[in-house]
Amino acid sequence: MKILIGAPVYRRAWILGEWFKAIENQTIPLSDIGFVFLLSPDDLETHDLIWEWKIKHPQVALFHVIVKEDIEHYTHPDGHRTWTDVAYHKMVDLRNTLLGFVREIKPQKYLSLDSDLILEDPSSLEKLYHISDRDGVDAVSPLSYMYPQGIDFPSVMSWINEVGGLASRQHQKYPIGSIFKSDIIMAAVMMNPSAYLNANYQWHPQGEDLGWSTQCAQLGLNLFCASDVYATHIMHTWMLESYLNNMDPRKHQAYSLI
Repeated sequence: MKILIGAPVYRRAWILGEWFKAIENQTIPLSDIGFVFLLSPDDLETHDLIWEWKIKHPQVALFHVIVKEDIEHYTHPDGHRTWTDVAYHKMVDLRNTLLGFVREIKPQKYLSLDSDLILEDPSSLEKLYHISDRDGVDAVSPLSYMYPQGIDFPSVMSWINEVGGLASRQHQKYPIGSIFKSDIIMAAVMMNPSAYLNANYQWHPQGEDLGWSTQCAQLGLNLFCASDVYATHIMHTWMLESYLNNMDPRKHQAYSLI
């Protein structure tokens, strides 16, 4: 199996159809791709959707669902993103549970892909796969944006002072359109075994992706952003209709600056 794709999912049936469609359209066939999802027992709509998709696509290399009952799952009110210390601790638990399964399977690559990120370019997986094969690359992320509008919040960050401390977005360090090394990557991350076997998620006041990036730095792992590969971040239901009608204006804004 070339790539195992994993995500914690809760009440995302509204977007998963487009998420799956984008993966179906990739140049890497489904027979080389596996999936692992972590679901809540009460989210029956999502359970139904993903198993219906699996039945229609028996060629996938692997399809596994983890139902986690010992943690409270939650969703964001549409139009808002509210993160608390408790929520970050829960996300650490969910993502490390997925990592535990990935370590049992040992795929060539593990793509942690949030369920509201759309790989709109059909060559996205292939590009990320080959970039991650380069010497000195332990994990690589496409470019996405973490806010519904504008390009002030790309999916990369930099440590302000010490590793594991506070981080900010320092745009002068991010040459959009190129492949560049970054302190912190998030949202969609293609990991080599050097990364998924060794780095765990851990709590950080700015999110579990920063905790994972902290461990990567402490282990001497190299993280990159392939900012010539774009993944559109559909954060709310109202954004989906806009995207389907007009695509993602953030992409045009980002690349028009090159």
